[in-house]
Amino acid sequence: MIESNLLPPERKCFNFNFFGPPTELKPFTMWYRNTPREAMYRAQPDTHFRFDLICAFVLFLSLAVVQLIVIELNLALLGSLLASFVSLALFLYLSNMSVPDVHASTTERNGPGQVVASSRYLRLAMFVVVNILISSCAVFSVINYTVPDGVNKEPSSNQTILESNFSSEFVNSTLEDVQLWEIDHAIPIAPVFLYCCAISLAAISAFLRSGFILKLIAMLVAVIAQMTVLGYSDLFEMYNDANITYGLPLEIKGFLLLLVIILVLHTLDRQGEYVARTDFLWKAKLKVEQEEVETMRGINKILLENILPAHVATHFLHLERSTELYHESYSCVAVMFASIPNYKEFYDETDVNKQGLECLRLLNEIICDFDKLLLKPKFSGIEKIKTIASTYMCASGLRPGKEDGATSRSFADEKRTEEHNVVILVEFAIALMSILDSINRESFQRFRLRIGLNHGPVIAGVIGAQKPQYDIWSNTVNVASRMDSCGVMGRLQTTENTAKILMTAGYECECRGLTYVKGKGNLVTYFVKTPFDGKL
Repeated sequence: MIESNLLPPERKCFNFNFFGPPTELKPFTMWYRNTPREAMYRAQPDTHFRFDLICAFVLFLSLAVVQLIVIELNLALLGSLLASFVSLALFLYLSNMSVPDVHASTTERNGPGQVVASSRYLRLAMFVVVNILISSCAVFSVINYTVPDGVNKEPSSNQTILESNFSSEFVNSTLEDVQLWEIDHAIPIAPVFLYCCAISLAAISAFLRSGFILKLIAMLVAVIAQMTVLGYSDLFEMYNDANITYGLPLEIKGFLLLLVIILVLHTLDRQGEYVARTDFLWKAKLKVEQEEVETMRGINKILLENILPAHVATHFLHLERSTELYHESYSCVAVMFASIPNYKEFYDETDVNKQGLECLRLLNEIICDFDKLLLKPKFSGIEKIKTIASTYMCASGLRPGKEDGATSRSFADEKRTEEHNVVILVEFAIALMSILDSINRESFQRFRLRIGLNHGPVIAGVIGAQKPQYDIWSNTVNVASRMDSCGVMGRLQTTENTAKILMTAGYECECRGLTYVKGKGNLVTYFVKTPFDGKL
């Protein structure tokens, strides 16, 4: 089930859907068609936002270094870079700030870093502010190169100011002439502002989880604003007059170049968005598949525990399958057979009983009530083995995973365990008689139990590849079955050794006599007195 969903879908030649997004995503916006899933994707915290800020901060430093090296220092340049540096450093500090007290409670551990990572709108606000600052720094210092009103903006290489080399004419020149001289010297660095604009676009693209559509809009707005500022600046006008006779102005060429950069960055952003969304989609599908697997595993465990004992089911669920026979040997297990002999007289396939269906329904009710007794903590050590027709077989002392063999228990411990296994099974037999008596009163029947009990060593194991069955084998089981088949309705018959244990525990036992058991000869058997003896 998992493998079929994780494998890529089958594609044929000339199938152009291969190049498109998955069917769960819209083709243009890359949003999920499932609205709740889209909300979940947007609401998930962005733990890598601080790294995006670091990348944007590094790009800002690169832009600052370029401007400080190429452009002559001025108040506009230093003011814009310093203000942006302080703001970006503050954002970077808040997003990376850790919780000071590790042992603080959950409500006190909401540090600035966690708040930034979990709040989508706060990240969006920081994204906008950071990119406004960086984009502004890219072109802000151009305002320093402004020609005063009324001064000729035409650059001239033969001006006296350039030839005087700080002569008396330069000293006596006006402030407007000095500013014009500074702009003339700054004309060659005009293209540097375009490079700074390109760096600012890269800073916008550095925020990976901000959405490729939002970043595209931000880049277009930033480029239009920057080109508008540069296009109307005196520096670019003088550069165009001095260097461009034919062709497009510098700001137009730069605008086209930046559009190409935007196209490349947008393609990369879209691809990154595609990868992030498909990864989220696969994780969501995998989570659903894992939950289904866990559900199926739980169902399989419940079904297996209804067929096999819990410790045996655990063995087969957690260990690799092998061809080796599963078995366990026990030195002292009490075995009981409880049958309803007169059920055969009750069973009749007539139209009144719906061809025996009503008879079977009553037997199922009896067996289900017997099974409910096993849910009581008192009888948790009793294991139901199987039912054969109207005979109920169970055993006490099948301790999970404890094989008989190299055990270091004392003789007194073994005697106590032996007595407990036998006594608890007798109490269970009396409870079965009580339940059957209640059913008789409700259904107006006269069913009686005939019970055989014995204890001794047994071998337990699982046999069969199809419909495996847990069972126990030994002469102990054969003798217990014989105690049932040769017993008397309404009585609990047991062997002499088992009767001695019960008498030690305070039960009254009545010697019945000799009972022939195949392979054992004649055995002395006893009836255990119960509250239901002689009750018809």
